[in-house]
Amino acid sequence: MKFLVTGATGFIGKSLVNLLLDQGHSILAISRTENFELQQDKITWIQSALQLNVSAMDRIREFEPEVLIHLAWEKIPDFSYETSVENLNHQMAFFRNIFKIDSLEKIIVTGSCWEYNKKIGFCVETENVVSYNYFTWAKNSLRDFLQFECLQNNITLIWARVFYVYGPDQRKESLLPTVIQNIQNNLVPTIRTPSNSNDFIYIDDVTEGLLHFAQQKIPSGIYNLGWGKSTSIIDIIATIESIMHHSNKITSTLVENMPIKDTDFWAEMSRTRETLNWGPQTSIEIGVIKMINHMNLS
Repeated sequence: MKFLVTGATGFIGKSLVNLLLDQGHSILAISRTENFELQQDKITWIQSALQLNVSAMDRIREFEPEVLIHLAWEKIPDFSYETSVENLNHQMAFFRNIFKIDSLEKIIVTGSCWEYNKKIGFCVETENVVSYNYFTWAKNSLRDFLQFECLQNNITLIWARVFYVYGPDQRKESLLPTVIQNIQNNLVPTIRTPSNSNDFIYIDDVTEGLLHFAQQKIPSGIYNLGWGKSTSIIDIIATIESIMHHSNKITSTLVENMPIKDTDFWAEMSRTRETLNWGPQTSIEIGVIKMINHMNLS
């Protein structure tokens, strides 16, 4: 298959591109930078912002992509009004051009579990979501726009609401890399809410899920992409400490005076599992071991 990929140099993008290459697919990747680290001889690159110029459009038409996997969202984790409006404007400009590509049959966009505006319980795709900040407003606005345009252009739209992704090469300031590094140095991680629980999904499961969405003929719609159950941060810390030090000293320190849990939500995965006949495979324990090994801390 021929894939057009945005955000190909990001955390999810790098893993996805490598998976697509392993599967023998052709890739046209769009990046704003010239730092193309991913197998340059096997990928066609376009250096461009989302506001595609004439040259970029000509190259996309010539490539004739069948599937677009759209991962790009700028300036994360800045979710301010200014950044959210800027993102929405750039995204809509991008898609106004993309809908001129006659070869395109399917668009897959990564949404966010934040769209549910939910702190407790399972998240199901049929829920009526209400924006609660500028980021979720921008995401929901883009989804509404794409649903309308894809219907008009007879293009399948898969809106994949991704939950808490972790794995090798994510930002070092993220939760798991920070905790792993602290525990390696026998430091107590600074965690405000260690009792809270979220749905953590390993990066390989995310990219494999996206590939299944691309390869299978399925209805347009919203699909969750999570592990399917929540795990508390303190349990993750305990797992990391047990693996690295065979101890619970740091975990016990955090448990003392731990605040009451106020967040515990997860993806209801029935629709994704039944539609794709597939589900995530990597447990927290295995995912953590892979991260530790990748960081050369084992």
